[in-house]
Amino acid sequence: MPVFARTKLVIHEDCLAPAPGSPLPGREIITLNYTGPNPQNIYPEIKKLFTTIFKVEEKDVIEREVFWNPDGSFKVAFEVVKDLDKFSFMQFNIDLDGVAKPSREFGKEGSVKIKIEALLRTEYPQDTIWQRSLFYEIFRVFYHKIVYDKIRAKYKEQCAQLAKNFQEALKSFFNVLRTR
Repeated sequence: MPVFARTKLVIHEDCLAPAPGSPLPGREIITLNYTGPNPQNIYPEIKKLFTTIFKVEEKDVIEREVFWNPDGSFKVAFEVVKDLDKFSFMQFNIDLDGVAKPSREFGKEGSVKIKIEALLRTEYPQDTIWQRSLFYEIFRVFYHKIVYDKIRAKYKEQCAQLAKNFQEALKSFFNVLRTR
């Protein structure tokens, strides 16, 4: 759960990007494109996948933007927050941008573009006098470097794996849409 504090130290990391200094280029956003029958059916499927893949409750899913136009175009932006511990959480931003036109053969036909962004955030509150003190900062840095850095590395791997599992589930759903 994000820390709701007036001031806080935030460590933000893209789960899909390589480690800093890595010679390998990374993709920070997964992009999927689908063209075929019933692209609008991806919306309810994505909502189901949040609970099965990310294992989050409905209250942890925010629909930031929802546009369904009469001309058949649609745009939806989801934000999924998965709590890990007192300081860290994963945030997945999923954007849908598509169009579904009437079709004689399938009912509706069109295309959709899906972008998936996976982030790992750690937030240390700094509201109290103790949390702003030099002793606390020394302790926090020591704890973070010795203990918590290894935990965050595991969280980052888990975050990237969840994003890839979500991508694979969407690809298999696209195949189901094409066969209906």
